[in-house]
Amino acid sequence: MHLGIVEYLDFLLKETKKINPTIRNVATVAKIISENKYFKTKSQLNKKLPKAMQYPTFNFILNYLQKTNMIQINPDGSIVWIYPTSQKLKKRIREARPL
Repeated sequence: MHLGIVEYLDFLLKETKKINPTIRNVATVAKIISENKYFKTKSQLNKKLPKAMQYPTFNFILNYLQKTNMIQINPDGSIVWIYPTSQKLKKRIREARPL
């Protein structure tokens, strides 16, 4: 599901009342997932992080990355990077005609 800007801002405002992750935390998690492409479990990903992160913050970041279509969390708990990182692919997606 792709969020519009209003839904995205509502999500951030609602969720950050409980947790306030830093941009650095979000960027760190996103970078590690994008470099590795796949993690079998959240625990496997958490062990790759350079420093300990509180579990609620970690879960919030994963939820955020999923809602912004950067990752997919499968029913078996595996995490996959789905955001296009190739500039050529990004251009083709932008220029594609809707079905």
